Amino acid sequence: MARPPLRLVVALLLTPAAAAAQRADSARNLGDLDIEQLAKIRVTSVTRGPGTVGRSMAAVFVISQEDIRRAGVTSLPEALRLAPGLQVVRLGAQNWSVTSRGFADFTTNKMLVLIDGRPIYSPLFAGVFWDAQLLPVDEIERIEVILGPGATLWGSNAVNGVINVITQQATATRGGLVAARAGSNEHLNAAGRYGFRLGARGALRVYGGYLDREPLDSADGTSGVDGWHSGQGGVRMDLDASARDRITVLGDAYDATSQAVERVALPQPPFAQSTLAPIELSGMDALARWNRAFSDRSSLLVQAYFDRSVRREFPTVGRIDVNIASIEVKHRIGIGRRHDVVWGAGYRLVDGELAGTFTTALSPPQRTTHLATAYAQDEITLVPDRWAAAVGTKLERNSYTGLEVQPSLRLRWTPRPAQTWWAAASRAVRSPSSLDEDVRFTAGGLATTPPTLIQIQGNPAFQSEELIETELGFRSDLSAGFSVDASVYYGWYDRLRTLTPEAPRLVGGQPIVPIVITNASDGHSAGGTAAVSWRVRRGLRLRGSYTYLRVGAALDPDAPTGTTLNLNPGFSPRHQAAFDGYVELPARLEASVTTRYVSALHTPDVPAYAEASARLGWSVTPAVSVAVVGEDLLHRRHTEFAGGTYVPRRGSVHVTWRF
Repeated sequence: MARPPLRLVVALLLTPAAAAAQRADSARNLGDLDIEQLAKIRVTSVTRGPGTVGRSMAAVFVISQEDIRRAGVTSLPEALRLAPGLQVVRLGAQNWSVTSRGFADFTTNKMLVLIDGRPIYSPLFAGVFWDAQLLPVDEIERIEVILGPGATLWGSNAVNGVINVITQQATATRGGLVAARAGSNEHLNAAGRYGFRLGARGALRVYGGYLDREPLDSADGTSGVDGWHSGQGGVRMDLDASARDRITVLGDAYDATSQAVERVALPQPPFAQSTLAPIELSGMDALARWNRAFSDRSSLLVQAYFDRSVRREFPTVGRIDVNIASIEVKHRIGIGRRHDVVWGAGYRLVDGELAGTFTTALSPPQRTTHLATAYAQDEITLVPDRWAAAVGTKLERNSYTGLEVQPSLRLRWTPRPAQTWWAAASRAVRSPSSLDEDVRFTAGGLATTPPTLIQIQGNPAFQSEELIETELGFRSDLSAGFSVDASVYYGWYDRLRTLTPEAPRLVGGQPIVPIVITNASDGHSAGGTAAVSWRVRRGLRLRGSYTYLRVGAALDPDAPTGTTLNLNPGFSPRHQAAFDGYVELPARLEASVTTRYVSALHTPDVPAYAEASARLGWSVTPAVSVAVVGEDLLHRRHTEFAGGTYVPRRGSVHVTWRF
């Protein structure tokens, strides 16, 4: 099955120019909480400090470990489908596209994704390598999803949203767990962990996971070649060093192999051919965090991490080697009775290198970049229990464009305890990467004498892409057990990425037609998301959501002749809807169903589709559970995005043992 040589370069190619079951007595079973309790679920991603869903001045949704378990999903991207407003598309056996509020692509570059506060967004190639995110879903405590800009606190690239995956504390996972899933498409997906005490105040957990997944079929009905074999392991320690000090240390390492049919550029006619290429991924990360609580309204956090990733894709891309080191300090303090201030500063160093090929290279092949940041936000109580505002900004100095300022203003009105209205206006940017400034990608050729190559080239003058967005939201319990959460928005984009052809030139005696990456378009995105939740009774819950989206983009009036857009508004569906239900049955049985509808994509056409998945679980004993899961049951196979990959109907058996 053919696929682009690199998901983060394919955006240049495809242009006109060329969980384990919880114990029965679990106190954290979110499905059994009433509406008032749900509104009090703590979230940290909105304000980078303690907060609740009900009082958040943003469109925020929480996916809990219990939600993941009940849905029967086995990977992080599949779990993200449980969040209203996200567009989650499966591109291959292990490749995904995840975004919100439009401008989806093979490599979405405007969605910031973090795991325990550590960004997994690639600063070298501007996007997330989802095939390298192998965290077992049993390790996840919750996923906090923010729709819309989060740059004031999280920085550049948090343009269309923020996804923060939070793993379970070691103190909450003492004892052992083994989970195994097997069935069609996934030969084996197994994970295990063990946690034990460290004295009276700490705990340590070790975990490991293994995945053996079949390839997906291609459009012509033949079997693909993109099956995955991967493993990941790690450790986490949480220690209450004193009554005021908490220390967290964690680390992970992974390794994965696959293969793909890839397009290789040639210097002579026919200028390209397809070849079977191996793919090898490996990496490790380590994070340390110290949090001191001075009082209920004052705390200090110091966090540092190191991340190393290596990706080998020969003969098309080569070897990508990226090392990231970062340190950050955050201080939260209450001033008087009305001000809750969070401020901080940080520094990040990125050392990236591409040992390129004739098809893909960077010039220069190695670059070290620096990012210095400072931010502050004040949440101001205007009228106690009624009106509040949050005003803040983030300052960043990066190695590409210098200083970037990303402010926001948010307002909250709480007419009664279980009802909140909020509004926001924000600026966010997607900062350049080596892909924008340094890439040299051979996209084809002309049969002249000598042959002329068509080459997409980076632009040292590339500027940050900008978003100015306004939002309005509402959340409330309309009756006992029934709640609604809705938001609408309108965003103006400027300096979006384009491709501009230039006059042919000789480079080292080789005729080249350069196509330069430029900032010659603007766009807009408008729409909204509404989600409802109905707790019919204990053990019976229904939820639904609907998302409307309208996006557009156009070249600037003064764009050079021949310039083309480097994005496709047709990749974003106008309508998305989802419904899920969960019920506890007699004899320690439980059942759940999740359905979703996605309207058609255009240019190229991808038909609308509806799919459903179901899970039937049985708690054999308090320690052992078995479940049968069926996924994408409504069709034998369907396609979700351009490129000709088909997602099949699947079935599997899940077994979990706690000890």
